Amino acid sequence: MVKPYAIICNIPAHLWMTTVSSEDVDERARKRHKLRLLGKRVWLDAKRQGAQSVNRFMLWVSVSGRKESPILAAETLKPIIDAGTDMGMWPDDDPYHRVCTCYLPDVSNAPSPSPQLTLWVIPLHTNEQPLRTIIEKVPGSQGTLVNLSIPDVEWLTSNMRESVSERQAKQTRIMQRAIPAWKNKAVGASAAVICQVRYPDSRRQYQGDPDNTAETATAIWGTGVALHLVPATPSLFGFTLLNDHQSQPKHHDISMLVFTTPPQFSWPQTLITTS
Repeated sequence: MVKPYAIICNIPAHLWMTTVSSEDVDERARKRHKLRLLGKRVWLDAKRQGAQSVNRFMLWVSVSGRKESPILAAETLKPIIDAGTDMGMWPDDDPYHRVCTCYLPDVSNAPSPSPQLTLWVIPLHTNEQPLRTIIEKVPGSQGTLVNLSIPDVEWLTSNMRESVSERQAKQTRIMQRAIPAWKNKAVGASAAVICQVRYPDSRRQYQGDPDNTAETATAIWGTGVALHLVPATPSLFGFTLLNDHQSQPKHHDISMLVFTTPPQFSWPQTLITTS
């Protein structure tokens, strides 16, 4: 099997986007196009240096040169992943190949003059379950589930062409909806979260990319932060598909597995050295 490898992608500050930034639809599209071109150059260079294509894998992303939580970088990462698909690094960018995507802070504290993404590509065996692989790295961890069913009228993904004000209004309503789900769910100052997404149609061709829901997920997590139940920056913020059954018609389900982790836990080192 292909060994895990990492690439570094330096992002010009003027192209950086977050899940809460204020670009309109057209500006977001322009930035995505430029980031995709940049990503193609990065993946081409990685291939020249020996990076091999994978079939089923986890993608781990650390962010340096920025102060906000790494999960907010999902909007910048999306076209970089699309570029990897363009360059044949994996068969398709869907939840059956990129089965889990995780965002984490850069714990190296190395100075970075501009925003920088480090991407770890971690191949998985055919039947390997990423959630189990992750949880097994923190024996003794304590966890809880935060479950929310969201109607279509409030559902928010990065593919939706809505104005900034409409997106912000949806996020506000999602945060309000999430308050009861967080009742008695405090986990402490050091925690990780895996966001599992269930769709109203379980057929393979109708499954979306779970991390496209980052704007919805960060609103839910933000509620927990506002209630002083979880840290603003978790040690890991992951996304994967929850395909045990279908959600209710015209609804999407998010099930957040929130679990404790040791302070300054090095996720990439743990995963790569044991893969």
